[in-house]
Amino acid sequence: MTTTWFTSPAAVAAARRMAAEGVVGDPACSLAAVGPPDPGLLPRTGRIGIGQSGDYTCLIA
Repeated sequence: MTTTWFTSPAAVAAARRMAAEGVVGDPACSLAAVGPPDPGLLPRTGRIGIGQSGDYTCLIA
């Protein structure tokens, strides 16, 4: 299966919340990270939403 990456408004909002609070983790994120996340930790899906704010990243599978 080919994975399609797209900018997700929900993931961007979650990344902004994490950056504002200075914490890693948000209920909206399947994977949250400071710095580059390892997408290999996500299950294979057709689409993965990504959002970033500063060094914070949120991926939604």
